[in-house]
Amino acid sequence: MNFTKHRGMVFWHHAALATFALITMALTGTIMSAGFSSSEAVKDVLEKSVTKSSVAVKVIGKMIGTTQITENRVTTTATPVTVTADSFVNLDPEFLHVTYKIIKDSSHIITYDNIYSGALIGESYNSVNEAMKAAKEKGLIKVNPLTDSEKPDTTSAFFYWVINQDSNKFLQNNEIANLVVVYADKDRPATSEYIKVQVFDREGVILELERTIPNISSFNS
Repeated sequence: MNFTKHRGMVFWHHAALATFALITMALTGTIMSAGFSSSEAVKDVLEKSVTKSSVAVKVIGKMIGTTQITENRVTTTATPVTVTADSFVNLDPEFLHVTYKIIKDSSHIITYDNIYSGALIGESYNSVNEAMKAAKEKGLIKVNPLTDSEKPDTTSAFFYWVINQDSNKFLQNNEIANLVVVYADKDRPATSEYIKVQVFDREGVILELERTIPNISSFNS
């Protein structure tokens, strides 16, 4: 289904970019120049990254999210990551899986054993918008919530490279990738709800992200 530029503009009129403040490293400027607005609202949230594997993946910038203001829900998030020195991660779905958990209304728990659909291998992208378009074209996501009018019925995660040195399927030293989560309509987190995303390789957890969603109803588009 094709959508005009007008439709995309209408979506962004009703949505806002939300920046969740994390540990900011020296490369944050590189991330922020890769398609993100410098005028985004900043909220402090809990950040946790643990490693139970010989490979370490670490967050190096800020988690960026799109929100539906009228519905008070997060539609997508993108978190920039890299690996520790002298290590690498194979981003092929054969070697990784990503779990998702959300606690809604303080009691209802939704969990998924694997939401990972793969990585955009061979290229790097200057913005989440470009990556989302490519992810739909390559079948990593069914619906692009940044441009499409329908809502996703499946929660999906994928990686794309921001800095890619050799265009292979390995995330390695001096490279940066974004972990993007596209939330199904029923799984979209709202203010005060808790989410947890874990990335596993064959040895164990290589990245763990936990968030309590801040107030998103006050963000301006």
